[in-house]
Amino acid sequence: RSGVMVEGGDGLVEDMVQWLWTKNNMLQTRCMYHKCPPLLIPDTFLLSDKQPYAWYFTSMKTGSLQRRTKDLNIDKICEVMLKKSDENLDIRSVYVGSAPGDSQPITEYFSAAGLEYFLAAQPSKRTKRGLLQKFIRPKGSSNFLIRVSWTLDGCSMDSSINVNKLDDTDLEIQTRATTNDEANCALIPMSGNVLFSQLEKLTTCIIEHIQSIASNQIEITGLVLNFSIDAEDRVWFLWCEHLQVMPAAPHQSDLEPGETENPTDELSHGAGHEVSEEEEEELVVLLPTDNSKKKEEEKRNPSRASSASLSHRSRSSSSSRSAEGEEKRRTGRPGMPPSGKGKEKEKEKEISADEERRRREAAERKAAEVEEKLK
Repeated sequence: RSGVMVEGGDGLVEDMVQWLWTKNNMLQTRCMYHKCPPLLIPDTFLLSDKQPYAWYFTSMKTGSLQRRTKDLNIDKICEVMLKKSDENLDIRSVYVGSAPGDSQPITEYFSAAGLEYFLAAQPSKRTKRGLLQKFIRPKGSSNFLIRVSWTLDGCSMDSSINVNKLDDTDLEIQTRATTNDEANCALIPMSGNVLFSQLEKLTTCIIEHIQSIASNQIEITGLVLNFSIDAEDRVWFLWCEHLQVMPAAPHQSDLEPGETENPTDELSHGAGHEVSEEEEEELVVLLPTDNSKKKEEEKRNPSRASSASLSHRSRSSSSSRSAEGEEKRRTGRPGMPPSGKGKEKEKEKEISADEERRRREAAERKAAEVEEKLK
């Protein structure tokens, strides 16, 4: 089995947009079976040392996620970021980046002049790798984003709203646009409404798609995504700031013939693993014992079975006499039952032996039935 390598991360998971662009094994970029809502992504450039190496965007004509990797340079970035911009707003783009160990990404908002200055400057520790994204003017007068936190236990959302007006040019761009500054932002939890349901469904579709392109070899256990809503009530995916994965347990259909999910457990169940009677009987059926084979031989050759039975009774009688002799040497009295606690222990052993014998006989009967059916 092969698939895309998907690894977890914190701060900025820059590969998320590439995974969303990658088609799954049904040649789809999103799950059509569940009728997932369309995934809109603004013009997004992935940067390494401030040089673009991939450009992703959603085609407004087809609704599909597109990628370009040729003829990318600083001039191309500026051209895309300034094209069809809101003339009433001076904010053109946002840079999102992080350094190893960061739990949250940094965000820097730029005007046209600020963007050119940023791209011309030498990269720092937090700008060596990241993404540059066209700014989507949100619905309302203030900038905000919706942060979706998903785990196996459930989904929660909050809206981070900047308390300043976006068009208040008396303030610095960063002050009126940032969404992760406690001094300028208010955090408002979201409850179950239409938007909540829509974002939860979209998040589920993203999770299923990523697991699909990884050939279901990983399971996502935690995810934090950021979204924005524009003036036309369209949902835009911005970036991912947390992804936690673990290896997925193999499905029975994925196993090779004769391979088990945990062979050690099937044979011995390891230390500390309690095996029920049903499990033990099933194991015997799956792995026929020598006793079941002997029974089959007895059916085919009755005379040999009779002699084997006599031999077995002879050995049992001999063993009984030996046990009696041992008891006589130990106590001085042949066959005298133990007293007190010894009686209780002997009784427990007898009960345990009876249960074991009944269980073994039932398992042998099942094994013989299975072998008879196979023939």
